[in-house]
Amino acid sequence: MNRVGNGAEGLRVVVADRHPIVIDGIAALLACGGHRVVARGRTGDEAADAAESDNVDLAILDIELTARSTLEVLGNLRVRRPSLRIIVTSPSADNGDLLEAIEAGVDGVVLKTDESEALDRCVSTVGAGGRWLDRTVTLLTLDRTAGIHLPLTPRERDVTRLVATGQRNRGIASALGITEGTVKMHLHNVYSKLGIESRTQLAMDGRIRRMA
Repeated sequence: MNRVGNGAEGLRVVVADRHPIVIDGIAALLACGGHRVVARGRTGDEAADAAESDNVDLAILDIELTARSTLEVLGNLRVRRPSLRIIVTSPSADNGDLLEAIEAGVDGVVLKTDESEALDRCVSTVGAGGRWLDRTVTLLTLDRTAGIHLPLTPRERDVTRLVATGQRNRGIASALGITEGTVKMHLHNVYSKLGIESRTQLAMDGRIRRMA
């Protein structure tokens, strides 16, 4: 494990990836945004040790870490460091562990095939307390969870699943290629069909949580 000093500005980040060149690339991109890598790791164990420190604001973890798995690290950190923001990177959208990571409450997902600006947008959104999922990953997740039976149209199901993952109307509109006004219309219909009155009730509904 190679530790570096803290910065007074931006986020303090731990980056864990099997490939040192990937870590170097992420560190360079983060530096452009005023953030600083305070620890680096190549295994799940190294990532866990570094991310449990109070000197870390954000962890960026390769979904395919060795030793202790990324999902195990994610679960443990959610218990030990509930305020820590966590982003997962993956070489492809069809990695089976991505859906589990999303269900476990990861704050962001970025594909390694994305443009560098995707990481910048993800870090900015997650660092500000939001959630950012790669569009391809989001749509694939919707396809994999389409078997839950509720009296909703396919588009209403899409909107409902994204609400359950913590996305706001703007993010839902972007992910589905529709307007925010259309999102609000779909939500109104969902509330009426499911007999609920608010976004909070929708997100907490057990039927919906099984879809997310």
